[in-house]
Amino acid sequence: MAKLKVSEVEPGMILLDDVLDENDILLIGAGTVLSDNHIDFLNRKLVFEVNISSTEDSDEVPVQKKNAYRIPKEEPSDVEEKYKATVIKFKSVYTEFKLGRVPIYQEIDDALEPLYEAILNDDLITRKIWQIHAYDDYTFDHSVRVSMISGLLAKWCGLGDEKIKEAALAGLLHDIGKCNIPDQILNKPDSLTVEEFKVMKTHAILGYILIKDIPNISYDVLQGVMQHHERVDGSGYPNGLKGNEINYLAKIVAVADVYCAMTQDRVYKKAMHTFEAMSYILEKCHSSLDFSMSKTFLANVSHFYIGHKVILNNDQHGEIIMTYKDDPARPLVRVGEEYIDLRRHIELEIVSMIE
Repeated sequence: MAKLKVSEVEPGMILLDDVLDENDILLIGAGTVLSDNHIDFLNRKLVFEVNISSTEDSDEVPVQKKNAYRIPKEEPSDVEEKYKATVIKFKSVYTEFKLGRVPIYQEIDDALEPLYEAILNDDLITRKIWQIHAYDDYTFDHSVRVSMISGLLAKWCGLGDEKIKEAALAGLLHDIGKCNIPDQILNKPDSLTVEEFKVMKTHAILGYILIKDIPNISYDVLQGVMQHHERVDGSGYPNGLKGNEINYLAKIVAVADVYCAMTQDRVYKKAMHTFEAMSYILEKCHSSLDFSMSKTFLANVSHFYIGHKVILNNDQHGEIIMTYKDDPARPLVRVGEEYIDLRRHIELEIVSMIE
């Protein structure tokens, strides 16, 4: 760690700790690669010193000046390689289930291991995961994304290593029951009929049945798979459970599943942009999703989009400068020389993000 005056900070350095204002509102999040705009923003907020990551804090390549470092280009990142490896291995596991051959636990564990290792040991994984592109069709890519975010959310909730692994495993297997859903329903390019949706909803119980007799899969993972569509207000399925009747891993996987489903392209539906999905989760955390886990997820995700370019519904192009813990879906946006706080301009909203 190197504590630097803001006047000494250079673009490309990485923030080690969250920068908060006097009201404990997040200004810029830890792990942010600082730009000129960030440095200018810190000066205007009268922040005088920040902690910058050094070689002791990361495996990244150091910059010689003042022991701070810039993040190198990663083509592709280690996380992306581990993600790809998990997708490939999970596809094999899924195929085994579909053919009626139940894999042994070791095959499933081998598929998860690269991702689990990254979740535990790569402190920059949260910044990297939003840059990962799909490697296979929706079924496999979605399961691995849910696995990764479930493990991260368990970590953000302060759970131990074993529980983090169980969360990632429940996320990986949450839709495994879909291997027994007819392809004409699973791959239908438009909305399901009422009867087709009844069939689709059986995937949660089918998944539980498929994995319940595999040694070493814990009770909590089994419940996470069976209950990931249960909702705290009782509106979910298969059993209409409420509140604390729902297993905590199922609540974690539910948040990850909703976010991933909304932000990934489907055959019949284009992906939402991140802030639209966050707004939806913020709304649902007061009713159907677990409040605490939803807020923890949003608080840890939103500040990784600081510096991203966006388009507002008035056709103005801007840059996300700051996110707020109390309303992470409505950040502070810079448009030219103007700073627009979307919390105070409810008539404005982000309609798209620019890559």
